[in-house]
Amino acid sequence: MHHILLVDDEPYVVDDLSISVNWGELGFEQVHKAYSGREALEILQHNPVDIVVTDINMPEMSGLELIAAIRSRWKPTRVVMLTGYAEFEYARKAIEEQASAYLLKPISNDELIEVIGRLQQELREEWSSKASYQRTLQTFREHLPLLRDRLLGELLQGRKLPSAQLAERLEQFDLPLRPGRPVCLAVVRPEEFFRNQDMNSMLLFEYAILNIAHELFQDGFHIWSCKDVHDYLVILLQPRAEEEETGEWERQVTQSAYQLQNHVGMLMGGGLSVVTTDWGSFPGQVYSLYQSAISAIRQHIGSEKGIYLNAASSAGAPQVEILQPLYEPPMLFHMFEANNWEGIQAKLDAIIGEMQRNSDLSLEHIHEVRLHLETAFYYFAHKNNRLLSDIVGNPLLEPALFQTPDKLGQWAEAMIERLRDYFDSERRDNRLGLIHRVHAYIDANLHYVSLQSIADHVGMHPVYLSKMYKLETGRRISDYISGAKMEKAAYLLTHTPLKIYEISAELGYSNAHYFIKLFKEYAGMTPQDFRDRAL
Repeated sequence: MHHILLVDDEPYVVDDLSISVNWGELGFEQVHKAYSGREALEILQHNPVDIVVTDINMPEMSGLELIAAIRSRWKPTRVVMLTGYAEFEYARKAIEEQASAYLLKPISNDELIEVIGRLQQELREEWSSKASYQRTLQTFREHLPLLRDRLLGELLQGRKLPSAQLAERLEQFDLPLRPGRPVCLAVVRPEEFFRNQDMNSMLLFEYAILNIAHELFQDGFHIWSCKDVHDYLVILLQPRAEEEETGEWERQVTQSAYQLQNHVGMLMGGGLSVVTTDWGSFPGQVYSLYQSAISAIRQHIGSEKGIYLNAASSAGAPQVEILQPLYEPPMLFHMFEANNWEGIQAKLDAIIGEMQRNSDLSLEHIHEVRLHLETAFYYFAHKNNRLLSDIVGNPLLEPALFQTPDKLGQWAEAMIERLRDYFDSERRDNRLGLIHRVHAYIDANLHYVSLQSIADHVGMHPVYLSKMYKLETGRRISDYISGAKMEKAAYLLTHTPLKIYEISAELGYSNAHYFIKLFKEYAGMTPQDFRDRAL
């Protein structure tokens, strides 16, 4: 839906245009009105205006000055200039200033509608061109490295994608990896020399390190790389050969890892520590391979520099089980912030389901999950300026209730349901309160009220306020303003001796004829007839 702005220093011209044309049928969601060039610029700053219809001859800021400002700041906006015969040369100047069209006064509605329709078509074609396949493809290719990096990062953090979705992403990103085939990881930690560089230099060094790695590994492996949350460079390797030659693959990986350390040291003067992992199935075991590499860096390398380590050979005693669904994205904290209640329930189901399936989990794991959930509940309540105890009472129930996954799941579901009900109710109350504030402001400022002034009063963007108001009430704000003005007019006509033109001015109409026209549409009779019948 489009927005249109009508500009003229004679208010009745703007007001007549705003009601004499059915702008809704022409596809305009919002009709803005301005009575000066300065006011027009203010509206343009806060609203996505597509077409401006403006008089050319205005005091303080002329139409030519307005169009020059529009061209410098809102280039896609189309401008229609209104001019009289005596100002025809000015209209030529307007065309030179890139006005989209000009019309000679007095204008007919049909003529204006025809011009507006042509400009709307131009806008549609322009946006269609911008959204063309070639433009999209070019943008996609420019962002391809970032998209690849982000997808691998999600897999390293444990995100599980449906098989069809992963296959589609791999094809889109031109990654020749095959699900079900073995992969290993090489995790590269740049040492102190690199970490002391500024951001731009570090990015160049990382790019160079990955280029060298690709040169060393590419003959034997398909390669996919990214930078992880620890600022390590992670290189995923899948053998090109179909035959199972694990020993040969390990030899190639080890040799290339040593060469990577040597080449980077000689060419850049900085050291690397490199950890390679065992082999696992792609993508299901990527997360566990990555965790084994990070654990090896933490336990066996620490602050040592220039180390090469195979995580598989360094594995010691059996690892304590980690509840992967608890920490894999999307995190509970983020879903609470987004009010993603379905996602929260799915996350809880995944956590409790993992606990029920895994017999090796201890009572300590149950306590870990409880503390994680409680922290998320506290965070969500405090983020919304509430104490959790004020919403759900004391959440720290008897320890006996947390001895099994089933009991823990029942408690968590009850807590989530109470949080959801509370904040849904509060949100509805807040919106109703906002509607009351809007109505009160309008009723108190009928002599001069606009969408922008209402938005400023309630501290919201006018476009968002307009959409939210219609969502809540089913009406436009402008409909409420018009109705309130007509109701006030009816009261003044029957309870005061004010003249018609005085009532018109009292309600903010600069032209009494325009007020009479609106009132007749509202009451089915003129203001004078309405007053006479009430006597």
